[in-house]
Amino acid sequence: MKRTNRWSMSGAWAAIAVAALAGGCGGKPPAEPVAAPAGPPPTPTLEQVRSAVVAGVFEQPVTLADGRWQGEPAAPGAASQPSLLLWDTTFLTGDLDGTPGGEAAALLGASGGGSGEFVHIAAFGFRDGELRNLGTAPVGDRTRVQNAWLERGRVVLDVVEAGPGDAACCPTQVARKVYALEGGALRQVSSEVRGVLGIGMLAANEWQLVEIDGEPLPAGTEAPLVHFEKDGVRGFAGCNRFTASVAETAPGRIEVGPGAAATRKACPQPQMELEQRFLARLDQVERYSYVAGRLALEYRDGDRYGTLLFRK
Repeated sequence: MKRTNRWSMSGAWAAIAVAALAGGCGGKPPAEPVAAPAGPPPTPTLEQVRSAVVAGVFEQPVTLADGRWQGEPAAPGAASQPSLLLWDTTFLTGDLDGTPGGEAAALLGASGGGSGEFVHIAAFGFRDGELRNLGTAPVGDRTRVQNAWLERGRVVLDVVEAGPGDAACCPTQVARKVYALEGGALRQVSSEVRGVLGIGMLAANEWQLVEIDGEPLPAGTEAPLVHFEKDGVRGFAGCNRFTASVAETAPGRIEVGPGAAATRKACPQPQMELEQRFLARLDQVERYSYVAGRLALEYRDGDRYGTLLFRK
């Protein structure tokens, strides 16, 4: 009889334990998880797009890594390689398709391994939880981009492209191109020639120096600023204010100086060294152009060429 009672008590405790596990400590069934309310897809960030898959540039889609992609040489041992570079300075966000949620657009420079740089505009957005390249369209070979912005759901580009009689290296024709997402693809919907490159186009902005010959300015120094006028340039050289004459000898070609006049305030040595270097290069400038929406002043020092790069 005692053995039978022990087994009965064990069975009772087991039943209680199963009931507790099934119903929770309070004896009630667990609440169903509440799903987050559905909403519009998020707008892609620059960091997300810097790792995106891009189609429509090469024969096969390529995947960016830190905003870049580089392929294998066309022939074993060849020095040139196809490449693609996302231009961070042209990254735009907004509504491109008229539906809830935002999209992103950016320009990319592609090289097949030769001397040309083929510029493309690409659109990105989240669809079904995944970042997708919604479309890619060509802009032009060695086209310089002055400005890029979104307007009423379209991407608008002010560019300098090769016009009649221009060498491929040195475009001077100014045009406005408009792109839109239509029929599941990014397409150019208009292109309007607006004139020829002129130094007066630079006067609308004050330009801040960001690089000299591809190198950022020394840490802790104050960046020089320039403002162009019809026949001159003035600004802040890094320590002192300066002025200089400018003559445009042909579209995109200028002569500065000689010898920019500057005030004579003394500053810490790193700032003075930057100012002296900047003014010396400014005196040697021969051309101006654009790189991904930034102003590039190209100078020649003997047989060496260099670039002063500015942002708005």
